[in-house]
Amino acid sequence: MIEIYLRLVDKILTPVIFLIAIFLFLRGHDMPGGGFIAGLVAASAIELTILARGAQATRDRYGPWAVPLAGAGLTIAVGAALLGMYNGGFFRSIWLEFSMAGEKLKFGTPQLFDLGVMFVVVGMAITYLLRLGEAAEAAVTEQTRLERQREDRHR
Repeated sequence: MIEIYLRLVDKILTPVIFLIAIFLFLRGHDMPGGGFIAGLVAASAIELTILARGAQATRDRYGPWAVPLAGAGLTIAVGAALLGMYNGGFFRSIWLEFSMAGEKLKFGTPQLFDLGVMFVVVGMAITYLLRLGEAAEAAVTEQTRLERQREDRHR
């Protein structure tokens, strides 16, 4: 049974967890963080949704995007690695630098690679967690069915 307080925690914490994942992704090249840890943090927000709303409701919301997200992430990561060929070798960085509001910003193939990794991690984690949640719900349903059969026999 899904508790009301868990739904409230889900509504409040899921956006905060996604913001933390974005923060970790953006700072990942120059400091600790990056696509992998950002993907795991985003997956934890999805797990909170699974716990709060159930596997089926979460599957309806996120399930159709899980495998295509992982595929797109793999394509982006490989594409970022191959872009380095223009700079003299596989996995060589290409950087674009520009100024915005007086701040010097840089964007390059390492961030693109991290984005691909994040998408792969989120897509695969969603798929795994949904399957795990469905298996748990099926086990509970089966146990309830067996208990009812035992009660019917004793009557």
